[in-house]
Amino acid sequence: MQEEPDNVIPEDEPAVEQAPAISADAGVGAEPAVDPAGAPVLAEAPVPAEVPAPAPDATLADATLAEAVGGGVSWVPFAVYLGAWVALSALSAYLLQGATADQPARWLPEYAALLWAGVGLAATGPVLSLAVWLAARAGRPRGHRRGLFASAMTRGALAALFGVIIWVATLYILEIMTMNGAL
Repeated sequence: MQEEPDNVIPEDEPAVEQAPAISADAGVGAEPAVDPAGAPVLAEAPVPAEVPAPAPDATLADATLAEAVGGGVSWVPFAVYLGAWVALSALSAYLLQGATADQPARWLPEYAALLWAGVGLAATGPVLSLAVWLAARAGRPRGHRRGLFASAMTRGALAALFGVIIWVATLYILEIMTMNGAL
């Protein structure tokens, strides 16, 4: 039986050209290596044996958002909170329907009370989110509490955002109707 020398490439493996070795004593001012054709030979950076895993923070934000939206906190308190914003919008439309071009809605006596009600509802949102988080946290074992705070805060913020949009849109539409479309 004949032994194959170490430098022979088996037929089933593709041939790979190796980059020329760069000596450690090649300093900053050393002449670059030149191939026989006269072109400079560029040294290639060594390729690591294994590709590094992506940083854990790269997918952490996506995972946190997924937990915040789908994470173990009930939507019921936030739906009631959004319902309070819709009720404030309906009450605003009812109380300010008597506005005219001579006396716009913002000068009616009910307007200030409605604005303070909106401020109160806006302040209620974070307090509601904290209360829901504390209740959900108390009902869970220590290992199953991950994402509850983000979930409660995200849901509270979404309910407040859509509630404020509905309420401000109602006030804006009332103003447009009062001024016959001329703002």
